[in-house]
Amino acid sequence: MTNYQKGANFERDIVKEFWVRGWAAVRSAGSGSVGHPVPDIIGVRYSQIIAIECKTTRKDRLYLKKAILNLSKFAEISNARSYLAVKFPKKKPMFFDIKALIKENHYTITINDTHINLDSLLGEQSIL
Repeated sequence: MTNYQKGANFERDIVKEFWVRGWAAVRSAGSGSVGHPVPDIIGVRYSQIIAIECKTTRKDRLYLKKAILNLSKFAEISNARSYLAVKFPKKKPMFFDIKALIKENHYTITINDTHINLDSLLGEQSIL
């Protein structure tokens, strides 16, 4: 399986979880190639908007300053809650609040960083 396929499958799994929990969600295929700060996933429920940038890795750390700043710009314009979703090897997806990362100038994400899970993000039991 290619890196692209792993990333796309990760995004599809998260979109599925949004729908299971009563959110409408879409995956922005090719979001990294449009030249604008477009997130990988947008979820909407009533007046709430969540924007997510997804990353998968085989390593235990990622430097993601550009992705974090781009998602922050999108969130500022859209008034969306924004999160970075990272899938480390053999771990459940980890979600990081973009506002907190920027406030702390925290752009290197590691497998041991404090994070939230999808249950906390959307408020119901996860099947991921």
